[in-house]
Amino acid sequence: MNMLYYINLLMPYFILIVIGVITPFITRKTIVFGVHVPKDFLNDKEIQGIKTLYIINFLTVSLVFMILVVIRMKNINFAVGGIFVEVIIMFAMYMKAHHEIAALKSKREWSKGKKEVAVVDIDFRKEKIVVSPLWFLLPAAIVILTLAVGIYMYPNIPQRIPVHFNFRGEADSFADKSILSVFSICIVQTVMTALMFFSYKMIELAKQQIDPSDPEISKEKNLRFRRIWSGFVVFASIIINAMLMVTAFIVYGVGGSWQNNMAIFSLLMVLVITIVVIVISIKTGQGGERIKIGHENEKLTSVDRDDDKYWKGGLIYYNPDDPALFVEKRFGVGWTFNFARPTAWLFILAIILIILVTIAIK
Repeated sequence: MNMLYYINLLMPYFILIVIGVITPFITRKTIVFGVHVPKDFLNDKEIQGIKTLYIINFLTVSLVFMILVVIRMKNINFAVGGIFVEVIIMFAMYMKAHHEIAALKSKREWSKGKKEVAVVDIDFRKEKIVVSPLWFLLPAAIVILTLAVGIYMYPNIPQRIPVHFNFRGEADSFADKSILSVFSICIVQTVMTALMFFSYKMIELAKQQIDPSDPEISKEKNLRFRRIWSGFVVFASIIINAMLMVTAFIVYGVGGSWQNNMAIFSLLMVLVITIVVIVISIKTGQGGERIKIGHENEKLTSVDRDDDKYWKGGLIYYNPDDPALFVEKRFGVGWTFNFARPTAWLFILAIILIILVTIAIK
């Protein structure tokens, strides 16, 4: 069980290191550390050098810090808090590379004299953009099953029930039996399902981004990309709800021996989700750019619109003139908000409040 404890604590570090290493290579080819670079300059030796140096610096600092974490592993506060330090390390390395690429672009004047084009397909919304929303009936069914079993078992549930489990899978916090404490996990399941459905709608409604040099192929790639990731959102929702259901059954007293395997089960499910995310990210790339579809046009006829001025640090999109609420990220795979839209801040505030309330209930 001690080995499982160490694995649970170290796994977030390994995941962050893998993400930090692969992210520069799965973003769109014309976006290098959040900076738009025309296609004909992508093989520039200085750009490749900055990428290589980023990998070396990131891995060196991360591994040295991870050794320090292992040495002080018995201090759980240090081990858990170190995860945030690792995030800061990745952010710092990214910002260093971002400023180097931006300075190089300004010095070389890569966009000077380039014909910039923005392509919009008016029939895009008529296509099948995401998987059917009916798939969300599956995670909803898990919530209903969890609730039904809880209602059936409620009279036989002890007066003191576990409400939190540590990294070893052991119950380390208890509460008096009440409707709120017994069914809190069902509430968490419902909230998580709602947040995942929000992510699903975000994928569906996000602004289209089409490569002007090969619009038809680019459009098809983007559609496949959205369908794949919307399917993953449903898959992740099912896995998360299943994990929470098992936890709820332990609280209800169903399958007494399950608690001994709870930590292993949770670890395996997290690993499954993580591996699937990494594999899909590598296979699709941002916007579906790594998806292979027939014969692609390699000839450079135009340059996608350079909107660096709207991206703060290559991470935060702020464009008051853009009506889109959701746009593709510039570093990594997925979508982000247009922070110039007031609705974006309302969404973020609502999500934060929901998470805080959920944590308080749990």
